Amino acid sequence: MLFSLTPKNKKEELFDREEELEQLKSAIRIYPMVIITGLRRVGKSSLIRVFLNENKFPYVLLDGRVIYERSAGNITRSALVHMLKDEFSKFSRFQKIFSLLKRIRGISIAGNSVEINPSEFDLLTTLERLNGFASKEKTYFVLFFDEAQYLKSYGSRGGKDILALLAYVYDNFENVRMIITGSEVGVLHDFLKFDDYDSPLYGRSVYTLSVKPFNFEKSVEFIKRGLEEVGKELNFVPEEVVRKIDGIPGYLVLFGVKYLETRNAEKALEEVYQTMRVLFEKELAELERKSKRYTMILEFISSGINTWKLLKRYLFARNDPISDSRLYTLLKNLEKMNLIEKTPQGYKIIDPILEEILRR
Repeated sequence: MLFSLTPKNKKEELFDREEELEQLKSAIRIYPMVIITGLRRVGKSSLIRVFLNENKFPYVLLDGRVIYERSAGNITRSALVHMLKDEFSKFSRFQKIFSLLKRIRGISIAGNSVEINPSEFDLLTTLERLNGFASKEKTYFVLFFDEAQYLKSYGSRGGKDILALLAYVYDNFENVRMIITGSEVGVLHDFLKFDDYDSPLYGRSVYTLSVKPFNFEKSVEFIKRGLEEVGKELNFVPEEVVRKIDGIPGYLVLFGVKYLETRNAEKALEEVYQTMRVLFEKELAELERKSKRYTMILEFISSGINTWKLLKRYLFARNDPISDSRLYTLLKNLEKMNLIEKTPQGYKIIDPILEEILRR
Protein backbone atom coordinates (compact mmCIF):
# COMPACT_ATOMS: atom_id res chain seq x y z
CA MET A 1 0.00 0.00 0.00
CA LEU A 2 1.56 3.30 -1.12
CA PHE A 3 -0.15 5.44 1.53
CA SER A 4 1.45 3.61 4.46
CA LEU A 5 3.72 5.31 6.97
CA THR A 6 5.73 2.17 7.74
CA PRO A 7 8.87 1.33 5.70
CA LYS A 8 8.17 -0.83 2.66
CA ASN A 9 9.32 -4.47 2.72
CA LYS A 10 7.93 -5.93 -0.52
CA LYS A 11 8.62 -4.98 -4.11
CA GLU A 12 4.93 -4.48 -4.89
CA GLU A 13 4.78 -1.87 -2.13
CA LEU A 14 7.64 0.14 -3.64
CA PHE A 15 6.90 2.77 -6.27
CA ASP A 16 9.21 3.44 -9.24
CA ARG A 17 12.56 2.24 -7.87
CA GLU A 18 13.26 -0.57 -10.38
CA GLU A 19 16.44 1.10 -11.65
CA GLU A 20 17.84 1.57 -8.14
CA LEU A 21 17.05 -2.06 -7.24
CA GLU A 22 18.94 -3.26 -10.32
CA GLN A 23 21.90 -1.03 -9.50
CA LEU A 24 22.01 -2.47 -5.98
CA LYS A 25 21.78 -6.01 -7.29
CA SER A 26 24.79 -5.47 -9.55
CA ALA A 27 26.81 -3.53 -6.97
CA ILE A 28 26.41 -6.02 -4.12
CA ARG A 29 28.07 -8.77 -6.20
CA ILE A 30 31.18 -6.68 -6.79
CA TYR A 31 31.64 -4.24 -3.90
CA PRO A 32 32.05 -5.17 -0.20
CA MET A 33 30.64 -1.73 0.66
CA VAL A 34 27.79 0.22 -0.93
CA ILE A 35 27.05 3.83 0.07
CA ILE A 36 23.49 5.10 -0.44
CA THR A 37 22.79 8.80 -0.05
CA GLY A 38 19.71 10.97 -0.37
CA LEU A 39 17.52 13.41 1.52
CA ARG A 40 15.70 12.27 4.63
CA ARG A 41 12.35 10.67 3.85
CA VAL A 42 13.34 10.05 0.22
CA GLY A 43 12.91 6.31 0.75
CA LYS A 44 16.44 4.95 1.25
CA SER A 45 15.45 2.56 4.04
CA SER A 46 12.45 1.20 2.14
CA LEU A 47 14.59 0.67 -0.97
CA ILE A 48 17.18 -1.31 0.99
CA ARG A 49 14.65 -3.38 2.97
CA VAL A 50 12.88 -4.39 -0.23
CA PHE A 51 16.21 -5.23 -1.87
CA LEU A 52 17.34 -7.39 1.04
CA ASN A 53 14.00 -9.18 1.38
CA GLU A 54 13.62 -9.78 -2.36
CA ASN A 55 17.09 -11.33 -2.50
CA LYS A 56 16.59 -13.18 0.82
CA PHE A 57 19.81 -11.80 2.30
CA PRO A 58 20.03 -12.16 6.09
CA TYR A 59 20.93 -8.81 7.62
CA VAL A 60 21.19 -6.72 10.76
CA LEU A 61 20.16 -3.08 10.81
CA LEU A 62 22.08 -0.62 12.96
CA ASP A 63 20.29 2.74 12.96
CA GLY A 64 22.85 5.42 13.78
CA ARG A 65 20.29 8.07 14.66
CA VAL A 66 18.38 5.79 17.04
CA ILE A 67 21.59 4.70 18.81
CA TYR A 68 22.69 8.35 19.00
CA GLU A 69 19.42 9.44 20.61
CA ARG A 70 19.36 6.51 23.04
CA SER A 71 22.92 7.36 24.08
CA ALA A 72 22.20 11.10 24.50
CA GLY A 73 24.75 11.97 21.83
CA ASN A 74 27.61 9.79 23.08
CA ILE A 75 27.36 6.31 21.55
CA THR A 76 28.78 3.59 23.77
CA ARG A 77 29.68 -0.03 23.08
CA SER A 78 26.84 -1.01 25.41
CA ALA A 79 24.30 0.86 23.24
CA LEU A 80 25.64 -0.78 20.11
CA VAL A 81 25.48 -4.25 21.67
CA HIS A 82 21.91 -3.60 22.87
CA MET A 83 20.77 -2.85 19.31
CA LEU A 84 22.58 -5.95 18.04
CA LYS A 85 20.72 -8.02 20.63
CA ASP A 86 17.39 -6.78 19.26
CA GLU A 87 18.50 -7.50 15.70
CA PHE A 88 19.76 -11.00 16.49
CA SER A 89 16.42 -11.80 18.12
CA LYS A 90 14.80 -11.39 14.69
CA PHE A 91 16.68 -14.47 13.48
CA SER A 92 14.47 -16.76 15.58
CA ARG A 93 12.65 -17.71 12.36
CA PHE A 94 15.96 -18.64 10.68
CA GLN A 95 16.94 -21.78 12.56
CA LYS A 96 20.36 -22.16 10.91
CA ILE A 97 21.44 -18.67 12.00
CA PHE A 98 19.85 -19.02 15.43
CA SER A 99 21.69 -22.30 15.96
CA LEU A 100 24.94 -20.63 14.94
CA LEU A 101 24.39 -17.74 17.38
CA LYS A 102 23.82 -20.20 20.24
CA ARG A 103 27.39 -21.44 19.83
CA ILE A 104 29.05 -18.02 20.02
CA ARG A 105 30.66 -16.91 23.28
CA GLY A 106 28.80 -14.07 24.99
CA ILE A 107 25.44 -14.87 23.35
CA SER A 108 22.74 -16.79 25.22
CA ILE A 109 19.34 -17.73 23.83
CA ALA A 110 16.16 -18.65 25.68
CA GLY A 111 13.24 -19.45 23.40
CA ASN A 112 13.16 -16.66 20.83
CA SER A 113 14.97 -14.15 23.03
CA VAL A 114 18.66 -13.28 22.62
CA GLU A 115 20.85 -11.90 25.40
CA ILE A 116 24.39 -10.62 24.96
CA ASN A 117 27.02 -10.33 27.67
CA PRO A 118 29.01 -7.23 26.59
CA SER A 119 32.13 -8.29 28.51
CA GLU A 120 32.34 -11.63 26.67
CA PHE A 121 30.84 -10.74 23.29
CA ASP A 122 33.20 -10.19 20.35
CA LEU A 123 31.63 -8.72 17.23
CA LEU A 124 34.46 -9.71 14.89
CA THR A 125 34.21 -13.35 15.95
CA THR A 126 30.46 -13.22 15.38
CA LEU A 127 30.90 -11.72 11.92
CA GLU A 128 33.52 -14.33 11.10
CA ARG A 129 30.99 -17.07 11.92
CA LEU A 130 28.25 -15.33 9.94
CA ASN A 131 30.64 -14.95 7.00
CA GLY A 132 31.27 -18.72 7.13
CA PHE A 133 27.54 -19.38 7.26
CA ALA A 134 26.89 -17.12 4.24
CA SER A 135 29.70 -18.81 2.31
CA LYS A 136 28.21 -22.27 2.89
CA GLU A 137 24.75 -21.04 1.91
CA LYS A 138 26.15 -19.24 -1.16
CA THR A 139 24.65 -15.94 -0.12
CA TYR A 140 25.69 -12.70 1.59
CA PHE A 141 25.22 -11.57 5.16
CA VAL A 142 24.54 -7.82 5.15
CA LEU A 143 25.45 -5.19 7.73
CA PHE A 144 23.04 -2.31 7.12
CA PHE A 145 24.11 0.94 8.78
CA ASP A 146 21.33 3.54 8.49
CA GLU A 147 22.22 7.23 8.99
CA ALA A 148 25.79 6.13 9.63
CA GLN A 149 27.15 9.67 10.04
CA TYR A 150 25.89 9.56 13.66
CA LEU A 151 28.43 6.83 14.41
CA LYS A 152 31.12 9.50 14.51
CA SER A 153 29.88 9.91 18.09
CA TYR A 154 30.95 6.34 18.95
CA GLY A 155 33.59 6.10 21.66
CA SER A 156 36.32 8.62 22.40
CA ARG A 157 38.03 8.59 18.97
CA GLY A 158 35.35 10.08 16.76
CA GLY A 159 34.05 6.72 15.58
CA LYS A 160 37.48 5.52 14.42
CA ASP A 161 36.92 2.14 16.08
CA ILE A 162 33.83 1.67 13.90
CA LEU A 163 35.84 2.58 10.79
CA ALA A 164 38.52 0.05 11.76
CA LEU A 165 35.81 -2.62 12.09
CA LEU A 166 34.39 -1.75 8.65
CA ALA A 167 37.86 -1.88 7.11
CA TYR A 168 38.57 -5.32 8.64
CA VAL A 169 35.25 -6.68 7.39
CA TYR A 170 35.94 -5.20 3.94
CA ASP A 171 39.34 -6.88 3.71
CA ASN A 172 38.65 -10.26 5.33
CA PHE A 173 35.03 -11.39 5.07
CA GLU A 174 34.19 -12.14 1.46
CA ASN A 175 30.55 -13.01 2.11
CA VAL A 176 29.73 -10.06 4.36
CA ARG A 177 28.46 -6.95 2.59
CA MET A 178 28.03 -3.51 4.11
CA ILE A 179 25.29 -1.09 3.04
CA ILE A 180 25.73 2.37 4.52
CA THR A 181 23.22 5.20 4.20
CA GLY A 182 23.30 8.85 5.14
CA SER A 183 21.08 11.86 4.54
CA GLU A 184 23.80 14.30 5.61
CA VAL A 185 25.98 13.47 2.61
CA GLY A 186 28.95 15.70 3.38
CA VAL A 187 28.99 14.70 7.05
CA LEU A 188 28.86 11.02 6.08
CA HIS A 189 31.84 11.36 3.76
CA ASP A 190 33.73 13.39 6.36
CA PHE A 191 33.16 10.49 8.78
CA LEU A 192 34.13 7.66 6.41
CA LYS A 193 37.20 9.56 5.08
CA PHE A 194 37.98 7.40 2.07
CA ASP A 195 40.48 10.04 0.87
CA ASP A 196 42.22 10.54 4.22
CA TYR A 197 45.48 8.58 4.49
CA ASP A 198 44.99 8.28 8.27
CA SER A 199 41.51 6.75 7.94
CA PRO A 200 41.13 2.96 8.29
CA LEU A 201 38.97 3.07 5.12
CA TYR A 202 41.51 4.98 3.04
CA GLY A 203 41.70 3.77 -0.55
CA ARG A 204 38.82 1.29 -0.36
CA SER A 205 36.74 1.10 -3.52
CA VAL A 206 33.01 1.54 -2.89
CA TYR A 207 29.85 1.89 -4.96
CA THR A 208 27.77 5.01 -4.36
CA LEU A 209 24.08 5.28 -5.21
CA SER A 210 22.18 8.55 -4.84
CA VAL A 211 18.42 8.17 -4.30
CA LYS A 212 16.56 11.16 -5.73
CA PRO A 213 13.05 12.47 -5.09
CA PHE A 214 10.47 11.57 -7.73
CA ASN A 215 10.19 13.97 -10.64
CA PHE A 216 7.05 16.04 -11.06
CA GLU A 217 5.20 13.57 -13.29
CA LYS A 218 6.05 10.57 -11.10
CA SER A 219 4.96 12.45 -7.98
CA VAL A 220 1.56 13.18 -9.51
CA GLU A 221 1.28 9.54 -10.58
CA PHE A 222 2.16 8.42 -7.04
CA ILE A 223 -0.76 10.38 -5.56
CA LYS A 224 -3.17 9.07 -8.19
CA ARG A 225 -1.99 5.47 -7.74
CA GLY A 226 -2.27 5.71 -3.97
CA LEU A 227 -5.89 6.80 -4.21
CA GLU A 228 -6.68 4.08 -6.76
CA GLU A 229 -5.32 1.43 -4.38
CA VAL A 230 -7.92 2.30 -1.75
CA GLY A 231 -10.74 2.95 -4.21
CA LYS A 232 -11.01 6.70 -3.61
CA GLU A 233 -11.81 9.26 -6.29
CA LEU A 234 -9.52 12.16 -7.09
CA ASN A 235 -11.36 15.39 -6.24
CA PHE A 236 -8.42 17.82 -6.14
CA VAL A 237 -5.59 18.85 -8.45
CA PRO A 238 -2.56 16.70 -7.53
CA GLU A 239 -0.22 18.97 -9.50
CA GLU A 240 -0.92 21.78 -7.03
CA VAL A 241 0.00 19.53 -4.11
CA VAL A 242 3.26 18.41 -5.75
CA ARG A 243 4.26 22.02 -6.43
CA LYS A 244 4.10 22.64 -2.67
CA ILE A 245 5.71 19.51 -1.25
CA ASP A 246 7.88 18.35 -4.18
CA GLY A 247 8.66 14.68 -4.89
CA ILE A 248 9.98 13.42 -1.56
CA PRO A 249 8.11 10.11 -1.05
CA GLY A 250 7.80 10.54 2.72
CA TYR A 251 5.83 13.77 2.25
CA LEU A 252 3.68 12.35 -0.54
CA VAL A 253 2.79 9.39 1.69
CA LEU A 254 2.02 11.65 4.66
CA PHE A 255 -0.20 13.83 2.47
CA GLY A 256 -2.03 10.73 1.22
CA VAL A 257 -2.62 9.45 4.74
CA LYS A 258 -3.91 12.84 5.92
CA TYR A 259 -6.09 13.23 2.83
CA LEU A 260 -7.74 9.86 3.45
CA GLU A 261 -8.47 11.03 7.01
CA THR A 262 -9.82 14.50 6.11
CA ARG A 263 -10.99 14.08 2.47
CA ASN A 264 -9.83 17.67 2.01
CA ALA A 265 -6.56 18.45 0.20
CA GLU A 266 -6.00 21.84 1.88
CA LYS A 267 -6.54 20.39 5.37
CA ALA A 268 -4.29 17.46 4.50
CA LEU A 269 -1.49 19.80 3.40
CA GLU A 270 -1.81 21.82 6.58
CA GLU A 271 -1.63 18.66 8.68
CA VAL A 272 1.55 17.67 6.81
CA TYR A 273 3.10 20.99 7.83
CA GLN A 274 1.95 20.62 11.44
CA THR A 275 3.20 17.03 11.70
CA MET A 276 6.57 17.90 10.23
CA ARG A 277 6.88 21.05 12.34
CA VAL A 278 7.14 18.91 15.48
CA LEU A 279 9.88 16.75 13.95
CA PHE A 280 11.80 19.69 12.52
CA GLU A 281 11.63 21.62 15.80
CA LYS A 282 13.42 18.71 17.44
CA GLU A 283 16.06 18.60 14.68
CA LEU A 284 16.54 22.37 14.74
CA ALA A 285 16.91 22.34 18.52
CA GLU A 286 19.68 19.76 18.12
CA LEU A 287 21.29 21.99 15.48
CA GLU A 288 20.97 25.06 17.69
CA ARG A 289 22.92 23.34 20.45
CA LYS A 290 25.89 23.36 18.09
CA SER A 291 25.39 27.03 17.19
CA LYS A 292 22.40 29.37 17.39
CA ARG A 293 23.64 30.92 14.18
CA TYR A 294 22.57 27.84 12.22
CA THR A 295 18.85 28.37 12.75
CA MET A 296 19.21 32.11 12.23
CA ILE A 297 20.93 31.55 8.88
CA LEU A 298 18.29 29.03 7.82
CA GLU A 299 15.51 31.48 8.69
CA PHE A 300 17.24 34.23 6.71
CA ILE A 301 17.68 32.01 3.64
CA SER A 302 14.04 30.87 3.74
CA SER A 303 12.94 34.52 3.67
CA GLY A 304 15.09 35.40 0.66
CA ILE A 305 18.19 36.71 2.47
CA ASN A 306 20.26 34.16 0.66
CA THR A 307 23.58 35.62 -0.53
CA TRP A 308 26.88 35.94 1.34
CA LYS A 309 26.68 39.74 1.49
CA LEU A 310 23.05 39.82 2.62
CA LEU A 311 23.59 37.16 5.28
CA LYS A 312 26.57 38.97 6.72
CA ARG A 313 24.73 42.32 6.65
CA TYR A 314 21.67 40.94 8.44
CA LEU A 315 23.76 39.13 11.03
CA PHE A 316 25.56 42.40 11.74
CA ALA A 317 22.13 44.06 12.09
CA ARG A 318 21.36 41.45 14.79
CA ASN A 319 24.48 42.59 16.69
CA ASP A 320 26.43 39.55 15.51
CA PRO A 321 29.74 40.71 13.96
CA ILE A 322 30.55 37.35 12.42
CA SER A 323 33.89 36.85 10.66
CA ASP A 324 34.12 35.80 7.01
CA SER A 325 35.78 32.52 7.92
CA ARG A 326 33.12 31.63 10.50
CA LEU A 327 30.24 32.41 8.12
CA TYR A 328 31.94 30.31 5.44
CA THR A 329 32.27 27.37 7.87
CA LEU A 330 28.63 27.57 8.98
CA LEU A 331 27.34 27.67 5.40
CA LYS A 332 29.63 24.82 4.35
CA ASN A 333 28.41 22.72 7.30
CA LEU A 334 24.76 23.36 6.39
CA GLU A 335 25.57 22.19 2.86
CA LYS A 336 27.22 19.03 4.20
CA MET A 337 24.13 18.35 6.30
CA ASN A 338 22.03 18.53 3.11
CA LEU A 339 19.99 21.42 4.51
CA ILE A 340 20.99 24.05 1.94
CA GLU A 341 22.52 24.15 -1.52
CA LYS A 342 24.33 26.92 -3.36
CA THR A 343 22.72 28.02 -6.62
CA PRO A 344 23.57 30.86 -9.08
CA GLN A 345 20.79 32.87 -7.42
CA GLY A 346 22.08 32.29 -3.89
CA TYR A 347 21.63 29.72 -1.13
CA LYS A 348 18.44 27.66 -1.08
CA ILE A 349 16.71 25.44 1.50
CA ILE A 350 16.62 21.98 -0.09
CA ASP A 351 13.61 20.58 1.77
CA PRO A 352 10.39 22.41 0.68
CA ILE A 353 8.51 21.54 3.88
CA LEU A 354 11.33 22.83 6.08
CA GLU A 355 11.47 26.00 3.99
CA GLU A 356 7.76 26.66 4.47
CA ILE A 357 7.98 25.97 8.22
CA LEU A 358 10.91 28.36 8.56
CA ARG A 359 9.02 31.04 6.65
CA ARG A 360 6.13 30.72 9.08
